This record gives sequence, C-alpha cells and structure tokens, in this order.
Amino acid sequence: MVLSSFFRLLSLVVPVGAASEMTNRISTIVAIALPSSAASPGKGGKSKPTPLPEDFALDPGRVLSGTVLTYYSFNGYGFLTPDEKGLVPDDKVFVHWKNLRSTDRYPGLVKDMQVEFTVSKVEKNGVMTLAAENVTAPGGASITIQESLDTKKEFVGGRDLRYTGTLKFFAPQRGFGYIKIDPGFQYDREGVPEEIRVETQEMNCGGGNPGRYENLQIEFGIWVTKRGVFKGYNVCLPGGLPLPQDDGTRDEQGGKAVADADAAPAASA
Repeated sequence: MVLSSFFRLLSLVVPVGAASEMTNRISTIVAIALPSSAASPGKGGKSKPTPLPEDFALDPGRVLSGTVLTYYSFNGYGFLTPDEKGLVPDDKVFVHWKNLRSTDRYPGLVKDMQVEFTVSKVEKNGVMTLAAENVTAPGGASITIQESLDTKKEFVGGRDLRYTGTLKFFAPQRGFGYIKIDPGFQYDREGVPEEIRVETQEMNCGGGNPGRYENLQIEFGIWVTKRGVFKGYNVCLPGGLPLPQDDGTRDEQGGKAVADADAAPAASA
C-alpha cells in the first residue's frame, strides 16, 4: 500500500519518462530485496475453506454449468458459482488454473464468464472441500480469452513484431519481472525505455505457469498501457519456444528454483 501510494505521487511530480524509469528501478530493488510476504499483500496466511458436511454427496462425473464468481489472474485461482443454487456449500467452488481446458498461452478466467465444470472432493488446509475440474467454455469448448484481451492492446511496431533481450528476473509470487531490451532497435514511437516490466499473464509457458527466472535470453513484443507505460508482451524463448514451466518446486523465498540461460532449452535453428 505504501509503495503503490508512493508511485502514484511520483507520477504526479516527475515527468512521465523519468517517473517510469525511477519506478522500474525501485520495483526491481523491492522484488529482489524483500521477502515474498512483504512484497505480496494477502499471501501471508491461509484461511481454511468451509468444510463439507459429512453426508455431502455429488456425482463427480456430473457436468455443472455456472459463472466465474472471481478469479485472481496473478495467483492462478478463483471461485465458480453453479447455476443451480444450494447444490454446493456457500454456492461456490474453488478453481485452479491447472484445471482449465484452454489454448491460451496463460490460461485464465474472467469474472462473470459462463463455464462448465465437474467437481471433486479435495483436502485443503486440513479440511475436505470441493474443487472444480475439467473447466471449459459452454458446450465443452476450450477457454479462449487471450485473443480478446490482445485486440484491446496498443503495440510498439505492431502485435507481431518481436524484440530480443534479457529477462533480468521474474518473481512468480509477486507476479512481475523486468526485461532489458537489446540495444539497436528502432521504434515507431518515442519514450521506449531500456528496461520494461513484464507481468504474469504475458509469460508464455505453453499453457503452464511461469517459474522463477534470472538472466534468461528471450524474445517478446512491447505493448503500451493507457497511461503510456511500456510492458513486455507474449514473452518466450528465442525462436518462439515456450518458457520452462513451474514444476511445483519452490525455494525458500516462495519462487521456483531459478532457471537461467544455461538451464533453458536451446532454441531450434
């Protein structure tokens, strides 16, 4: 909260280009220096879900229709609410990105979108609860929201133009990292900085979750927010190969074991 307020104040008193560069440098220092609990609000504790009644029963093969109640894209989870009320406790079911059937480079959901899913009993934080599985669009179609989001973006040089550079770091628990763009590129607009921020939904892991990376050679596009901030788009390995996926192993800081240029697969010629 303190940092976000500081950045808003900075944008008011410092010219746009200078403010963007100062914000990049401060964010990099914070991401590397602070523990995950300090840099990521809301991740410190784990609340227990509502336990299932002992006599609760629901056919795990039954396909339910419902809507997305909420979805936290950086964290990769959310809740669905079945159309049939009273079917499950609290009328909501936990959903994780790994259970989405999607062709997007970074699978996700959007609040209020229609979905179909099955449910299964799982143990979470010591209690039995429900989790959604086989989550699809209505009719069993793959979930595809990335294309509609991309069409709303403004790009430097166009959506298909690719740049190269080094992913200085990416911290999955904090949902962002920074790219150092290789020198020598000419742009169709002014103000593109040497380093730009990239966020979780633009990390192309072939449909998986990104891990923790440092000093990784990459290719990417550049898009511009409505406030004029330049960010990385569709980040992948050279040659268009997907980034290494998070395999679930975590280091002491909450990130995946670091993947670097030596550990990443080589791009095909």
